[in-house]
Amino acid sequence: MPIERFLPHMTWPEAKQIDKTNALVVLPVGATEQHGHHLPLYTDTIISSGVLERAMKRLDEKVPAYMLSPITISKSNEHRGFPGTLWIGAKTLYDVLFDIARSVHESGFRKMCFFNGHGGNVGILHAVTRDIRDEFGMTVFAGSAGTFMELPDLPEGVDPRDKTMGIHANFTETALIKALAPELVREDKARPCFPNYPKSGIGLVGGGYAQWKTEDWSSTGVFGDPTHVSETIAQDFLERAVTGTIRFIEEMIAYEYDRPEIVDN
Repeated sequence: MPIERFLPHMTWPEAKQIDKTNALVVLPVGATEQHGHHLPLYTDTIISSGVLERAMKRLDEKVPAYMLSPITISKSNEHRGFPGTLWIGAKTLYDVLFDIARSVHESGFRKMCFFNGHGGNVGILHAVTRDIRDEFGMTVFAGSAGTFMELPDLPEGVDPRDKTMGIHANFTETALIKALAPELVREDKARPCFPNYPKSGIGLVGGGYAQWKTEDWSSTGVFGDPTHVSETIAQDFLERAVTGTIRFIEEMIAYEYDRPEIVDN
């Protein structure tokens, strides 16, 4: 890295010397949970921390962004019943994230991002970021490797339903893990699996949804089609994720509130 961007490697005087006027601290939030027969339990942590680290290495030296070590166990109870899945409750995760933000604030930083790798954390992140903003006045963000990632068309042979229903251990996650940790991908065990979802305006995710557990819809733990991921595709997806993350970091650093005057009569 052109400058030291991993905050835990610094001494406290070095951390004190950082110009915190517009500096951004980014916390990867991963998980340890089932990802089908072909991907490791650590998938979400590998993606969130791996993409972020590569983006940090490519930032311009003048960009004041710093990375923390990842949260590796989070709210994964939707995957209960699949051995190896580890999880903590919503209240516990909320408290952990809130207290880390408190510490970042007390260190003098005014901007922070939770860089999330697991969909089950999104609801907690909505709540805790609002409360951090209210309690500490920090500018606080939440996003992921996919925030500004422009996805290409799926290659021939991949079930087109992956584009809308591929939400877990799917084509994209498989491509990113193949690029980041290829030795952990069991390609011979990759199989499509889609829920036999009813015809309904109520979705798995989105503006109106029914809450679910993985076992309600998937026998393998997969939602999507993880097949036909070539080395070229894997590297392309990683590059798209890293490029998008660089843009995300730069936009967060540039982001400021334009607070209006309060009209009280």
